[in-house]
Amino acid sequence: MSESHRLHEVQIEGMGMEPAGAFSVEPCESSDGVALIALSGELDIAATSSVRACVEAAAGRRVVVLDLSGTTFVDSSMLKELLRANAELERYDTRLVLAGIPPAVQRVLDLTRTAQLFTVADDRSAAVARAAADGR
Repeated sequence: MSESHRLHEVQIEGMGMEPAGAFSVEPCESSDGVALIALSGELDIAATSSVRACVEAAAGRRVVVLDLSGTTFVDSSMLKELLRANAELERYDTRLVLAGIPPAVQRVLDLTRTAQLFTVADDRSAAVARAAADGR
């Protein structure tokens, strides 16, 4: 189940740019009790329900990795969703790992003093390797 949303289908030829509001939430292949979800684009209130659905589907796994490396923006509603997911997954003894946090997202986490509430990894591979090493 891959969800990709676009407010409008505008192409900027040859520029490699997405229209404002574009995002995708894509569950990826995972193994050994690790669920991997790739997030990209602008994650705002429009993306929260898609992220919630994917995270809820992965509840009960050992680890859920959210790969944020393709994310260009998060707003307060997405931050709230990440915090909610972190707390909710703890009830299932599932660890949430944020991987590949870009500078714009790190700034939001730092400004809101929520960065320390999450387990983080430099990238997707590091998150999966850490989950395997923890055996959790």
